[in-house]
Amino acid sequence: FSSLNDKVQESISGIRVIKAFGYEQDDIESFRKQSEDVVSKNMAVARIDALFDPTISLIVGISFFLAVTFGAKMVLSGELTIGKLVSFTTYLGLLIWPMLAFGWLFNIVERGRASYDRVRALLDEKEEIQEAENAIATPPTGDIVYDIQQFTYPNEEKPVLRNIRFHLRRGQTLGIVGKTGAGKTTLLKLLIREFDQYDGEIRFGDHEISEYTLHALRSSIGYVPQDHFLFSATVRENIAFACPEASEEDVIKAAQLANIHEDIEQFADGYETIVGERGVSLSGGQKQRISIARALLLNPEVLILDDSLSAVDAKTEERILTALKENRGGKTTIITAHRLSAIQHADLILVLEEGCIAQMGTHEELMREGGWYRNMYERQQLESLVEQGGQVWKINR
Repeated sequence: FSSLNDKVQESISGIRVIKAFGYEQDDIESFRKQSEDVVSKNMAVARIDALFDPTISLIVGISFFLAVTFGAKMVLSGELTIGKLVSFTTYLGLLIWPMLAFGWLFNIVERGRASYDRVRALLDEKEEIQEAENAIATPPTGDIVYDIQQFTYPNEEKPVLRNIRFHLRRGQTLGIVGKTGAGKTTLLKLLIREFDQYDGEIRFGDHEISEYTLHALRSSIGYVPQDHFLFSATVRENIAFACPEASEEDVIKAAQLANIHEDIEQFADGYETIVGERGVSLSGGQKQRISIARALLLNPEVLILDDSLSAVDAKTEERILTALKENRGGKTTIITAHRLSAIQHADLILVLEEGCIAQMGTHEELMREGGWYRNMYERQQLESLVEQGGQVWKINR
C-alpha cells in the first residue's frame, strides 16, 4: 500500500512534467497496474482473514459436541454426574474468550514487534558526522582556508576533489565555476560538513571546522542549494523559516535584497499567499529568490549561493548581486555559477576541472591568462550581444 501512496504522491508532484510530455495515459496505466497488485494482495489477506471466524466457530462447536457426546455417555455409565457435566461445559464456554483474546494479543504483539524492529533500526543508525569532545560552541568567524589532498564519496573509488588549496579572507567573495560535474557543489558540502572523509583540512577562523559543533558551524553559514525547497505555507513563513521571530520589516528587507518584494506585492494576498506544496504556484526564479531571502534574513557570516541565480534573467541577477555587495560588508560570500557574469566581480575565482583547480585568480587575471575561463566568458558575452541585437531588431521592426 505504501508503494501505491508513493506513486500517487509522485504523480501529483510531477503533474506538470507528465502533462508536458503527454504521459497521462501511461501514468494512469502504471497506476492501474499497481492498484491491481495492491487489490490482489489485499484479497489474498482477506480470504485468509475470512476463514478465521468460521474456523473458530467450527472448533468451538466441535468442542461442545464432543464434550456433550462423551459426557452424556459417561453419565449413562455412571462415571460422571449431570452436575459435573454441566460444570465442565460451562467452564469450557468460559475458556473460549480468553483463548481468542490470547490469539489476538499474540497477533498484535508480533505486528508491533515488526514495527518496533524497523523503528529500532532507524534509531540505531549512527551519524556519519561525529562531533569532537569539548567541541567549540561559538559560531566561527574569520578566514576560510582549504587544504585538501583528495576527497572520495563513500562507496566510491574515484576521487571527486584533488589538490584543492586556497585562502579566502573574511569579507571577500569567492566565485566557483566549471563544467557540470566538476565538483563545485561537493566543495561546498565539505564546508558545511555533510562529509568528513577527506584527506586534508578546512579551517574556518582559528580552528578546523571539525572542532566546532555542527550547530555552531552551520549557524554561521546561510546555504541556498541548487534544489530549492519551499514549504506549503505562506511566503512570509517560508522566508522567516530559520528565524520565526523576525519582524515584518526584516522579512520585507530580506525580500527586497533578493529582488522578490515587488513580485510578492503582486500576489493576491501578498506575503500571506500560500505557495503550495514545494512552491508549486511559483516560477523557478521566484522560488530561487525566496530561498535567497530566507538565507539573507539570517545575515550569516558566510552566504553560499550554489547556482542559485540560474533561473533569473541577467538584469535581476545584477540587481541581486549589487544589493549583496552593498549590504554584506565584512561578510563572506561564496557563489557557484555557470553564467560567469554572476561571479566576475568576485575577489577570488576558482575554475574547477575534473575535481582540480585548473585556474585561480580575479576576473582580470583570468582574462589575461586565457584558457577555459576567457573562452567561456567571451562566448557568453557574444551570446548576450546576439540576444540584445535580436531584441533591438524586433523593436525596430
